[in-house]
Amino acid sequence: MFEFGAPLWLWLLPLVPLAGWLSRRRARERAGALLHPQAALLAELQGAGAGLRRAPWPWLLACVLLLFALARPQWFDAGAPGLEPGHNVMFAIDVSGSMRALDYVIDGRPASRLDALKGALRRFLEQARGMRVGAVVFADDALTLLPLTSDLALARQLVAEIDNGLAGEKTALGDAIALGVKRLQAVDAPARVLVLLTDGSATGGLITPESAVAIARAAGVRLYTVGFGRAGKVAFPGSPVEAPVGAELPPDEAQLRRLAAATGGVYFEAADAAALSGVLAGIERLEQARIPAARRTDARDGYWIPAAAALAALLFAEARRRRAGGPA
Repeated sequence: MFEFGAPLWLWLLPLVPLAGWLSRRRARERAGALLHPQAALLAELQGAGAGLRRAPWPWLLACVLLLFALARPQWFDAGAPGLEPGHNVMFAIDVSGSMRALDYVIDGRPASRLDALKGALRRFLEQARGMRVGAVVFADDALTLLPLTSDLALARQLVAEIDNGLAGEKTALGDAIALGVKRLQAVDAPARVLVLLTDGSATGGLITPESAVAIARAAGVRLYTVGFGRAGKVAFPGSPVEAPVGAELPPDEAQLRRLAAATGGVYFEAADAAALSGVLAGIERLEQARIPAARRTDARDGYWIPAAAALAALLFAEARRRRAGGPA
């Protein structure tokens, strides 16, 4: 596959024919300025007549080729995984008991908050490119599910295996943020992002959310928070053998907004399954706008080809000028 590494140089190409036209015009003006009766003969002897009959195409060709060289033509194998990760994204996933609440609908059937989260995250990972991802899960404690990796297929597989009860029933919000920051600090990248996916406020753990956010800010980690669920009573399954009962389990939106804003991030509300997919895509767009685009690490530069051709054209133009005894 072929592409230009610096395509903005190609916008200067229209100036090349303009320069050629101006050169021809100046040559005509110089010839017309001779008022001697034998002006045509003198112009011929001085090479101006030859300049009028010949366009300076070697020089113009050299200009075009130099612009192509500056645009950095590159070739790479489109099928090779050669994208350099542009940023690192760690997901902190709430698996506490309240994530069993059935206030989402998927394919016309009630679905838990955790099932909605997993489905949206899998779809996001199917389309993600040029990034490393990792995940921590948290409830009573925070645990590393997946260290940062560019293996997105493995990430999708592990996300599908997440279930309630992995880490208890409470919500160790601060511990999850602190652990996510620690995992992000393990690698060097132009951007570090932690996405906190939760439906509640801090009810457990050893580190307060405020202390964890201070750690994130000091480490240069940007925190995005996504709040699950809605206000009012929602269906909550008490046990596998009992019918769901009504319970009020709203997210603490005020706290999630404060945590995100403290690191330069944004709070998002995932009111339904469709909105959740849009939230993850929105976070990705925000981060792509903050950092340079991911580049290929397997690209083969070909700038030397047009550069060498431009040098050959300039040498030919000089030889042509010397033979004609005037400008090329």
